[in-house]
Amino acid sequence: MRLFTTPASPWVRRCVVAIMELGLESKVEFVPTRWPHTWATKTVAFDPAFLDATPVGRIPALVTDEGLRLTDSGAICDYLNAELGGYKLMPASGAARWRMQSVIAIANGLVEAQISRRAELLRDAREGSGDFIEKMRQREQRCFMALEPAVAGFGTGVDLAQIAAATACGYADFRYPAEDWRGASPGLAHWFAQFSERPSMRATKPVETPQ
Repeated sequence: MRLFTTPASPWVRRCVVAIMELGLESKVEFVPTRWPHTWATKTVAFDPAFLDATPVGRIPALVTDEGLRLTDSGAICDYLNAELGGYKLMPASGAARWRMQSVIAIANGLVEAQISRRAELLRDAREGSGDFIEKMRQREQRCFMALEPAVAGFGTGVDLAQIAAATACGYADFRYPAEDWRGASPGLAHWFAQFSERPSMRATKPVETPQ
């Protein structure tokens, strides 16, 4: 399999953490990509192999050994968990699956807001919308507060819901380090501090993507 990656993306990190937790590193070729800061407003000059993997033009993208192309982190994690992981990170059905999905949905909304704000901040200051930036920031705050009670349902083992929540928290620390999401979500902060010590999390700490 080939997974197209960047080191800054929380979507990519979610997939790589899942791969490591499932012990699938030897089965995956990690293909780095470059993204100039103009990605926020302009089409990037894509490598042909990357464009063949994902006409959407976003990362991550997974191409399986059978040629299946998956262009969304949720679909990639579901595939890895179901087809190669024996449902270790999420059950195939039942109440526990839907509890995890409810957490993942909030984490998705959080990451989407974080990246949308990042894209807006990369615009020329004369073109950016302060109102939109604030709207995304407030959405992030609501999502952090919604994840706070979810921590009580986290089990002792790792799962896709915890991975989604942790990578969202990690991206906040990476991209917006001056902002205090922990103040309103102390339980989430405490859990995140512990979860961050997992080898898979330590090995995937975000750094800036090469341009």
